[in-house]
Amino acid sequence: MKLTFMGTAGARFMVAKQLAASGGIYLEEGDTRLSLDPGPGAIVQYAKRKVDPSRLHGIVVSHRHLDHAGDVNVMVEAMTEGGFKHRGRLFCPSDALDEDPVVLQYLRGFPEEIVRLQPETAYEVGDIRFATTPRHIHGSETYGFKFGDRLGWVTDSEYYEGLADQHAAEVMVIHTVLRECIPTLPHLCIADAERIVGDAKPRLAFLTHYGTTVWRANPSKIAADLSQRTGIDVRAASDGLSLEL
Repeated sequence: MKLTFMGTAGARFMVAKQLAASGGIYLEEGDTRLSLDPGPGAIVQYAKRKVDPSRLHGIVVSHRHLDHAGDVNVMVEAMTEGGFKHRGRLFCPSDALDEDPVVLQYLRGFPEEIVRLQPETAYEVGDIRFATTPRHIHGSETYGFKFGDRLGWVTDSEYYEGLADQHAAEVMVIHTVLRECIPTLPHLCIADAERIVGDAKPRLAFLTHYGTTVWRANPSKIAADLSQRTGIDVRAASDGLSLEL
């Protein structure tokens, strides 16, 4: 499996200012290709990195907030070549489709299937198999994901007991929006990331989806400090970074 960070910006101010790109994650396994959380500018990042979105087999949205789903409609159109090729699957929570939806009605017939994500449920797209975690504590219906034992994707959430075990894998990707924990904001902070890697003990962990306070504090330095404190190889993701899992 190959993972590419199409963007590492998290939360509204990082995305609005484009201090880092907000294109989400791109996964490849065999002949299967998935776009994860295509936020604003995802289509530009795919073009910039010469990735043809018409070759996507699926799009996965962890939740309906714009920094995760801002480009979902254009990515659906790109995947299906404007709706002329009835193919691919869109996986998203129900509230991305229902009241005040982020997926537009006119293109819902373009993909082969639209799948409403359920908690703790397994899914399969070509060569890629993944499962949702229990619902996260967040402002909308939100899920984390595990891709077998190789990849755990910790999306936006308030920290809760069991979060580390639910995402434990050889490589973990952790959305780290806050430098300091703020009880009124249901996002992970650096201390939460430290607890997660300390409990899950992955071989390798990546911080990503940075808020402005994390960005200003230098994600690479934060990751190095976490590595020293936990004994786990923690790294800061950067736009365009690719790795084989």
